[in-house]
Amino acid sequence: MVLMRALRDMNLPKFVFEDVPLFLGLISDLFPGLDCPRVRYPKFTDTVEKILKEDKYILSPDQVDKVIQMYETMMTRHTTMIVGPTGGGKSVVIKTLIKTQIKLGTPTKVHTLNPKAVSVVELYGILDPLTRDWTDGLLSSIFREINRPTERDERRYILFDGDVDALWVENMNSVMDDNRLLTLANGERIRLQKHCALLFEVGDLQYASPATVSRCGMVYVDPKNLGYHPYWERWLLNRDSEYEQKEFGDLFDKYVPDCLDFILEGVVHGRPVGPRLKTIVHCTSLNMVR
Repeated sequence: MVLMRALRDMNLPKFVFEDVPLFLGLISDLFPGLDCPRVRYPKFTDTVEKILKEDKYILSPDQVDKVIQMYETMMTRHTTMIVGPTGGGKSVVIKTLIKTQIKLGTPTKVHTLNPKAVSVVELYGILDPLTRDWTDGLLSSIFREINRPTERDERRYILFDGDVDALWVENMNSVMDDNRLLTLANGERIRLQKHCALLFEVGDLQYASPATVSRCGMVYVDPKNLGYHPYWERWLLNRDSEYEQKEFGDLFDKYVPDCLDFILEGVVHGRPVGPRLKTIVHCTSLNMVR
C-alpha cells in the first residue's frame, strides 16, 4: 500500500487531464483489489478551503488538490515548476499555498520576477573587465538576500514567472541539483539554504532542456480540471442585484455553452456539424467567457 501511494502521489501531479484515468488504471492493474485512499492533511486542507472562501473563489476539489500536490512536491524538492496554459489557476494555487503556510504559522516571503524581461547580464550580474568591479544583477541580488541566515521557522521563495529557456536557466542547473550552488561570473558561490526554494510558473516547457526538467518537481495544472464555470459563478455572485443574477444566469445558460461547443468542438446540441472554427489568436473557453 505504501508503494502504491508513493507511485500515485509522486506521479499524479505531472499528468495532463486525459492521462490521469490511464495512469490510475495502470496503478489498479499493478495492485489489483487494493484500495489506497489519498493522504489527507486535515488542518492544511481545511485552511486551504478557508483561504479560497475568504478570497471569494468558488471551492473546487480539483484546485484544492492541486494546492496539496504543490505542497507535497515542495516537501521533497527545493525546485518546483507549476506548468500549464493560461486559465488553469496556477497563480491562485501558488498564492493559496503561501497564504495557507502563513496562516499555519510559517512566515513565507515570495520574490517574483520575469526572467525574460531583462538580459542575462542584468539577471545574474556583470564583472567589469577593466576595473574588475562586480555589479549584482536582479537575480543574484535577490538570491543573496533570501539566503541570509535566520533563526525563525520561515520560508523564502523566488518565483520565476516567465518562459523557461536555455538562454538563462542553464546557469541555474547547479542550484536545482543537490549542490544547491549559484556560481556567479566573479567566481562567488552562494548556497541555497534549507529555508529557501525556487518556483517556476510557466505555460509550457518547449524551450527547456531535459537537464533542467529532470532537476525539478513538476505540477501540471490543466485548464480542463477547472473549466470556466468557477470564474463565471464568482462573477455572477459578485453582482449586487438578484434580478441581474437571475437574468444573466438564464442568458448564460441559453447561449454561452452552445457557442463554446460550436467554436471549440464544432458541435451543435451534441451533434458534430464540422471542424472546430479557426481562431486568429488561440483562446481557451475561459478566455472567451471573460
